[in-house]
Amino acid sequence: MSDSSLNDMAEILINQLDRRKIFPPSYNNPEELINPSKTSRSKGPPRPPNGFLLCRKNVHKEARLKGICNMRVISKVTGMLWRSASTEEKETYEKLSAQVNNLHSQRYPGYKYRPSARQKTQQPYIVPQTTTNIEIFPTLPIQIMNPQQQPIIYQTNNSLDFAPDFVPNVYQFSQFTQEELASFYYYLSI
Repeated sequence: MSDSSLNDMAEILINQLDRRKIFPPSYNNPEELINPSKTSRSKGPPRPPNGFLLCRKNVHKEARLKGICNMRVISKVTGMLWRSASTEEKETYEKLSAQVNNLHSQRYPGYKYRPSARQKTQQPYIVPQTTTNIEIFPTLPIQIMNPQQQPIIYQTNNSLDFAPDFVPNVYQFSQFTQEELASFYYYLSI
């Protein structure tokens, strides 16, 4: 879904919602607001919701009655409504959140929120052995490895006056334009 269609759907939902059912909240029973969802992934007690999340639950309930169940649209509309809400309207949700927190502390006396550390899933990119660097990066200079694993770099007579001082003037750059080389050196310096 593109941003423009998301914005369009959010505008449609905002026009369909009855703001009086959201501010003050019509879904305001702390007992119902503390129940863990059926799809809860964690095995421990649920985390108590803050005022914004309680507002989102109200928007979700009203949107479902209007036949809209797209969570991205509901989240966008909730953010729009929350930002436009007055301090008094937000305080109503914060008071409801305090009631839910009190009930939560009674049900789960030793509860303390302990987020689990996310594992890094991003692996470094490794160039496959079957391809060469020139196939992947056609604008970069080629380095060929000799049997002693030392890079062999072809010497050129052209002076590169735009190159940084730390780069030796030993590359063969005839297949590259000055613009490509400038970009290459720029990315090396980042």
